[in-house]
Amino acid sequence: MRGNPKSLFLPSTFEERGTAAPFTTPSLVLSRVRPDERHGLVLLMPNLGGADGAYVVPWAAVGDVITMSVHDRALHEEVLSTRAVTPASMRVASLKIARTGLAGPKAAHSAELLLEVEEGHYVETHFLLILSLLGSLGMSSRQLLTLKPDTDDWKALVRSMLHQAGESLRVDTNLVYERIGDLGRILSPIGLAVSRQGGRLRRLLSELSRFRDTLAEWSANDQSEMSPYAAFAAEVAELTAGVAATTFVSLDRAVGDISVVISQWEKQMPLAERAAARLSWLLDGWDYILAMWSAVEDAGRPEQREGVSQIMRVLPLIPRGETEWDENEVERRHELFQRKRIRAMMDWRTGQYDVEMVNRYETVKVQVTDVAAGLARKTL
Repeated sequence: MRGNPKSLFLPSTFEERGTAAPFTTPSLVLSRVRPDERHGLVLLMPNLGGADGAYVVPWAAVGDVITMSVHDRALHEEVLSTRAVTPASMRVASLKIARTGLAGPKAAHSAELLLEVEEGHYVETHFLLILSLLGSLGMSSRQLLTLKPDTDDWKALVRSMLHQAGESLRVDTNLVYERIGDLGRILSPIGLAVSRQGGRLRRLLSELSRFRDTLAEWSANDQSEMSPYAAFAAEVAELTAGVAATTFVSLDRAVGDISVVISQWEKQMPLAERAAARLSWLLDGWDYILAMWSAVEDAGRPEQREGVSQIMRVLPLIPRGETEWDENEVERRHELFQRKRIRAMMDWRTGQYDVEMVNRYETVKVQVTDVAAGLARKTL
């Protein structure tokens, strides 16, 4: 295990930054996993002393360094067996383990509901893509809308209409149906701008913008040493939201005409895939950070300051190669960490081990899952 703050505190690529792992053990919360030639996988764990940078731990040795909760041991094994090193694959692994109930019955229930909601969202996205394709070719979908989806009559009509679409595009009917399905899986987490359908990531961008404004205001009104940390976190959120918004525009433009995507699949599909993957990486981990702030937003100042300190430990900076970083801001962050070392696993106010933190992070997991499913009434 080694700490390497200068090289790791602002990585070059998203892959180097790693994928956020939603552990519940306090010192492991939002640690990141990435591939490694020597060890297969490694964990990037926020510095235990609170300084800038991260410890790099071989995946197989994580259990020797930190005593993990039962949930985290199961997630650790799942990540290893499935090699979950992207935000999408980590999310699948996390929901699979959450469903077991190892993070509590509420987390299991929320995971089940989320999977049902997302399956329904995929079906909706698939249907909207079909309507969009027909509309782009000047074909009426009125008759299709009069039938109940997934009935035999509905499926037969869809096949017939896609056959006509395929003939118009000079693409085999089976390929048309297959390509719409593949495009639906990519766009389901994002939503379709053309149909004003908001997906999970599009909603997350909206909440990230609100978080930025809220934390900037909090920083301006707080008189403690945590104020500059909150201001920096708001600036990182602003940069992330700006890059994500630009990427959304690029993706929406790439899939704006579904008939072009289907007919020029080899050219257009990679553009959509890259933009969707970039959004997934950009927003990776932010849903948990927003939930961490939501948990203390209505609490007293001491709890809010603790929340800021925990957020700073896992703040997902955009890598150097993915945007233009102001070197002055890079140095400012480094100075912030040198000024106050935020101790992992400890309550920063008392320096004592907080046995309730695992329960708190399990609650955060539930909040994240409920918000993703659109079930939480309180916005982050």
